[in-house]
Amino acid sequence: MAGESKRQARKDRQYEELNEYRDLLQPPETFESGFTRKTLIGVLLIAFIMTPGQMYLSLVTGIGIGEAAQWVTVILFLEIAKRSFTTLKRQEIFLLTYVASQLIVRAETQTFLQLIWRQYFVSSPEAAQFGLTDKLVGLTWRGMGWFSPHPDSPAIIQRTFFHEDWLLPIALLVIGIIVSRVTWFTSGYVLFRLVSDRERLPFPTAPQAALGAMALAEESGSEDQSWKWPAFTVGGAIGLVFGFIYVAIPTLTETFAGKKVSILPIPFADLTPVLGRFLGATPIGISFSLSPIFAGLLLPFWSVMGSFAFVASFMVMSPILHHYGFMPHWVPGMSAIQTQITAGVDFWQPFAMGVTLAVAIISITQVIRAGREKAVDNAHAEEHGHDHDTCRHPDCDKQSQVRGYCIEHLNRGDFRLWVCVTLFFLGAAYPILLAKTLFPTLVTTGLLIVILLIAFVYAPLMSFVSARLDGLVGQNIVIPHLHEGMVFLTGYRGVEIWFVPLAGADFGGGAETFRIIELTGMRFTSLLKAEIVMVPIVLGASLMYWSFLWKLSPIPSDAYPYVQTFWPARAFAEAVKYSATQYSVTYEPGEEVEGRVVPPGEVAWSPANLQDDALYYWRVKVSFDINIKNPTKRIYGPWSETGWFTTDFRGAGGVRGSPTILELPTPRGVDASLPVPLLMVPQTATVIDEPETLFRVRLPTEGDTRDVAYVIELDTDPKFRGDFFQSSAETPMFFQIYWQDPRSAGDGRDEDFDGLADEEVLNQKDDDGDGAIDEDLRHPLDGEKWPILLFGLVFGIGIYSILSFFGMPMFFVWGYIRGVASVGVATFFLMLTEVVGAMLAKYYFWPRFGKQHWRQVAMVLAVGFGVGISLVGMFCAATLMISKAVSATTF
Repeated sequence: MAGESKRQARKDRQYEELNEYRDLLQPPETFESGFTRKTLIGVLLIAFIMTPGQMYLSLVTGIGIGEAAQWVTVILFLEIAKRSFTTLKRQEIFLLTYVASQLIVRAETQTFLQLIWRQYFVSSPEAAQFGLTDKLVGLTWRGMGWFSPHPDSPAIIQRTFFHEDWLLPIALLVIGIIVSRVTWFTSGYVLFRLVSDRERLPFPTAPQAALGAMALAEESGSEDQSWKWPAFTVGGAIGLVFGFIYVAIPTLTETFAGKKVSILPIPFADLTPVLGRFLGATPIGISFSLSPIFAGLLLPFWSVMGSFAFVASFMVMSPILHHYGFMPHWVPGMSAIQTQITAGVDFWQPFAMGVTLAVAIISITQVIRAGREKAVDNAHAEEHGHDHDTCRHPDCDKQSQVRGYCIEHLNRGDFRLWVCVTLFFLGAAYPILLAKTLFPTLVTTGLLIVILLIAFVYAPLMSFVSARLDGLVGQNIVIPHLHEGMVFLTGYRGVEIWFVPLAGADFGGGAETFRIIELTGMRFTSLLKAEIVMVPIVLGASLMYWSFLWKLSPIPSDAYPYVQTFWPARAFAEAVKYSATQYSVTYEPGEEVEGRVVPPGEVAWSPANLQDDALYYWRVKVSFDINIKNPTKRIYGPWSETGWFTTDFRGAGGVRGSPTILELPTPRGVDASLPVPLLMVPQTATVIDEPETLFRVRLPTEGDTRDVAYVIELDTDPKFRGDFFQSSAETPMFFQIYWQDPRSAGDGRDEDFDGLADEEVLNQKDDDGDGAIDEDLRHPLDGEKWPILLFGLVFGIGIYSILSFFGMPMFFVWGYIRGVASVGVATFFLMLTEVVGAMLAKYYFWPRFGKQHWRQVAMVLAVGFGVGISLVGMFCAATLMISKAVSATTF
């Protein structure tokens, strides 16, 4: 009995803060419509007045209107309502904030800007560098391109969407948007009915979101909480003042004085180059923005503490890991961002992936355990006769389902479940039918069965598990790199596989949206009406304004400096992704390829990304150091003769220029006694007409069966230093990070002649005390990364078990995991200052205002702060645009 009470006390302590957030707001007894004429006018105002401003600002400065769009609209309508001697209901206020945020996001990122991005990407140098231009333009159906028109198309030259080459891409875009909204709406509603109505899960973070959306609901005249408007005003004033110091002064001084004056460093003060000498491989950046402090005031205290605990452990562990050689790519003097990237690649990214896998396992375990507890509770209720309560409506004798009412008399605007389920599965079938239509050869029967299982079995089950976890602790399940893993498992090499729906979407987050709507007292039919109205308005406004902006000037160009600066980096990342499935493959002796077993002494190599209408050079060398994992530390023989060939995949014919065969200098360390291999296929001067071509090389002596390691190089540059260089010794970056990095491994040789082999690690220290630094190097795990991933998995499960055993708050556990997930992203630097806000809240504001009341005040304060700083940003952006538009004339 005592043990049971201790377990219950520990559980209560774990979920105490979680329950406090759950109890911030309870569902009302009555529900009203939020979609009225006022809301419709608001939709039109946002779509045709505010949305174009957001579009232009995002192209020029990257500054978003954000919360300002929502709350400026709300404040405008509140003032109009007061002067019209009417009121705004809380349901109308919520729907205004919802449609404002959704319209801004969808019009900017989810409609015709996608097509503008595609046309830029296919013609970008990055796509050409990775050999993707022709492949992406070649994505056609019945002769019509569905990804983007060719760069030479009149539609691209004239910068217009009103051309037949855009017909199929636009049609697929529109259908995809409609289908995605149908699947989101229906899945979210069905999951809400399952996990909220049926299982009565609390959704602890939903009340906070609902209160934030109704921050100014008192102004409607239906509330008596007089503190909301003053709190919003205080937050707005702080945002205006801080925005002036943090954003306006640098912008205005640069605009009018020609020299930027920054009082506070943006985005953070980088201390890594200085402190890196003492804390190796540790990114240290201090943010002076007030935004993370306001976030700390608002977020659960133990969640912030959990994240800070990881930051502290990260700062302690990184120097230790660097000392023992786990950070071979970091060098002193790197900036915080560079350190964050290198430390992530060397250790923290595979570690974080392991922890994320642990989170997925823990989440599923929690759901199963909660399901068992729920089954026990239901059995107990049935045993005591508590499962036959009838509806509280006087004219109804049906069994009660939600808070004493049946669904029909709850008056919540519910829908028939069978209709929602049917629409969901029809929507889920659309991308599968589309993939089979666009790629009839790629989507084989076996792959089609896999896709069907993912769409109709895996995705619904994981969405239910994710929604259930969201209902329990406010977290969703994320399985890292699921899509990439499924793509690689297919073994397909080509860009088409990236457009096949191999990873089922997680719809679990939609359930919380419906829970938020329920807490605001708005009928679900109002959300349906808003979604139906928004889709055509968003598409029409997006087509009109993006066409206008694109017609004014190419996107990107000097007229739109922000995207001109950042889109090339995005294009490079996209090119790396699409080219990841175009890796080269080496077939060793004994392996079968193209119906033929590779004989001893010979290898076959299938390169990636061969370009059409190109002149290529290739060569090969061998090494007998087959037991040395690191290809850069093997001793090789001389290069073979340089062969060359041309490509003509479309049968265009013509001359592609004369080859330039250079006598390249012999590299140092070459063992001239090793055999010089022969180039067999393709033969010199051959014209290759297939992009998937098999190269063959062998040892010079017929029948020589010695085991050797081949390195084949290929390039369009006769010096083998060009942009299209590829080698059979290369490993895709994805595998280097998460599985194995052979270039970090040792070679087993005593290179400094001290009687020891591979005795040092790369850490800028003299590990063996011989006076030399970083010689005779090895990696602690011999270049293997999967043990780090496995360690992250065990660590994640272990730390969760330990924290749970000692009854640590659940928010602390998830906060720690949030910190792990932030490795490699900018939010990591904000966690150091989030703790300041959390400490202020716990030790000053909670005793002064009360814990629960302060949490409501903090939400309104944060909203006001966001509006204030957003308005300053909009003013600065407008000033900057005007100054750029005005040119000086000398008289």
